[in-house]
Amino acid sequence: MLLNNVQKYAVEFISNPCLVIAGAGSGKTRVIINKIVYLIKTCKLDPKNIFALTFTNKAAIEMKNRIKKILDNKNANFLNISTFHTLGIKILKLDHENLFVKSNFSIFDRSEQNIILKDIAKKFLNGNSNLLKKLIFFISKCKNEFINFYDAKKLAKNSLDNIFANCYEIYEKYLRNFNILDFDDLVFLPVLLLKKNLFLRNFFRKKIKYLLVDEYQDTNIVQYKLIKLLNNSKNFTLVGDDDQSIYSWRGANPKNFFLLNHDYPNIKIIKLEHNYRSSGRILNVANMLISNNSHLFSKKLFSNFEYGSTIKIISAKNELDECNRIVDEIIKYYNFSKNEYNDFAILYRNNQQVKILEKVLLIRSIPYKIFSNTSLFHTVEIKNLLNYLKLIININNDFSFLQVINTPNRKIGKITLHKLKKFSEENKISLFKSCSHKKIHKNLNLYSLKNLKKFILWFNKILIFSKSYPEKVLYKIVKDTNYISWIEKKNNNSEKLYCCIKNLKTFLLWVKNFCINRNKDNKLIFQEIVEKLLIEDENDRKDIKNKNFVKLMTLHSSKGLEFPFVFIMGMEEGLLPHYSSIVSNKIDEERRLAYVGITRAKKQLILTFSKIRKKYGENISTTPSRFIKELPKKDLKWI
Repeated sequence: MLLNNVQKYAVEFISNPCLVIAGAGSGKTRVIINKIVYLIKTCKLDPKNIFALTFTNKAAIEMKNRIKKILDNKNANFLNISTFHTLGIKILKLDHENLFVKSNFSIFDRSEQNIILKDIAKKFLNGNSNLLKKLIFFISKCKNEFINFYDAKKLAKNSLDNIFANCYEIYEKYLRNFNILDFDDLVFLPVLLLKKNLFLRNFFRKKIKYLLVDEYQDTNIVQYKLIKLLNNSKNFTLVGDDDQSIYSWRGANPKNFFLLNHDYPNIKIIKLEHNYRSSGRILNVANMLISNNSHLFSKKLFSNFEYGSTIKIISAKNELDECNRIVDEIIKYYNFSKNEYNDFAILYRNNQQVKILEKVLLIRSIPYKIFSNTSLFHTVEIKNLLNYLKLIININNDFSFLQVINTPNRKIGKITLHKLKKFSEENKISLFKSCSHKKIHKNLNLYSLKNLKKFILWFNKILIFSKSYPEKVLYKIVKDTNYISWIEKKNNNSEKLYCCIKNLKTFLLWVKNFCINRNKDNKLIFQEIVEKLLIEDENDRKDIKNKNFVKLMTLHSSKGLEFPFVFIMGMEEGLLPHYSSIVSNKIDEERRLAYVGITRAKKQLILTFSKIRKKYGENISTTPSRFIKELPKKDLKWI
């Protein structure tokens, strides 16, 4: 792979800690890949001693595949390239007892976490959904900042903080009682473990001769602590762009750049400013916009491409007019410039904006696809089966028990389950074990007891079957429960039913192939499956390449992608920047979000806004986004 002089310098610099400030489209992945190759070929480092951390499994796999094209497979396969959360799971498995966690722990995804917190907070928050959202964010923020519930109580500033801290404590005790971790625990607990266990800490510090971290701007406080604990030799390269830090709501903390200067005063800063994606005009507009933010590291993107077309600003009468004029532009470019629909992306700040746009695209027969972070493994029919696997892994997982007990319906009513839960709490045993307890008959009628025991008897047979035939166990569950018939009854829409059945077959085949040739205990195999799917669900995005339709996605989802033609719709005060960010004075992050959207464009950028937008059923007059006013006038063409 050819490198420019600055990229080559970044690759070969290994004498001190190194921070590569990689602007949009500047070839950061190329630098990481070439640096790994350089460490192996020139510096003669054993691939086993090189660790690279990313934020998605997709990025890790892509990195490894690109390295395989340069190195032989043997060397590439020994590399440790993974997400923070995958590495966290590996660390936990080496000494989980130290944290009073059993080896067969289950992992909650975000939706499961929300269900439990809703139940816990019911009596504290009186069913207030806004406060529940704040509680969920509070607990995640605490874990991302390495704050346990004891410290959360000490730091409480008001009565609401105290309530949240108490809910945090109840939630944590629930997780530990039933051997469950949530997604944030997968980094929080490894950091706690490495702090406690000197032997384990030294083991990793000796093993990791060089550490690389991609998308450093997306790291939170606890991930920064993990980086420090894993590597005290200061042999590391971090690659990121402070101007693309747009995930504060997920815990990403731009202050981590400042911490580097404090903790590693001799750190080398290398800036990649040569953009290989966009026209000169698009970059000039992006540079001008982001210059309004304060910077620790100033940089200015440049390109060797021609200056390019002016940036179009479309002022629409209303939302419908805005969507129609976007489609007019697409049709014009499609018909007269020989572009494909695949060349166009429409980006927006809020998912609500896509509703009218979708109708217009349908009416005018423009092929399109909406992209979100939801994978097929997040669909209800798949999540149900995952809960069966979680119960096989850990029969004391009360959450999964409750999810599968009536999936499909086994005529076990809410009153029976309420009595069962009460019995479970009084006797301090799991729901599964409560069903077989000799005293349970005093609490339940014969009909309910018969149905519960029937389920337990069947599931115990499933547990035995899974030990011998892990690759067939889900097929057996589907067959025994008439699962497909149940799905058919629940779906009247034939197209939706077709998708459900297709998803189910894809998932069953994937699990079967995963289990084959794995010489491991069945529970370990199932645990791997659940862990893999959870991390992919949380972080990854579907592949969008080589599909001939217009792509619709949020600005957040567009990060890391590029398109010849980019529309950013809804450039209005209250949308971009978003109203919540204006109120909380987070304009800098909104400006970075607009910057990310602008730098997705290769040839043409079109910004649109509506003079009137419907809000809560009323037509409201809007104001063009302040970000439009910050762009250089000579580069804009108002339509």
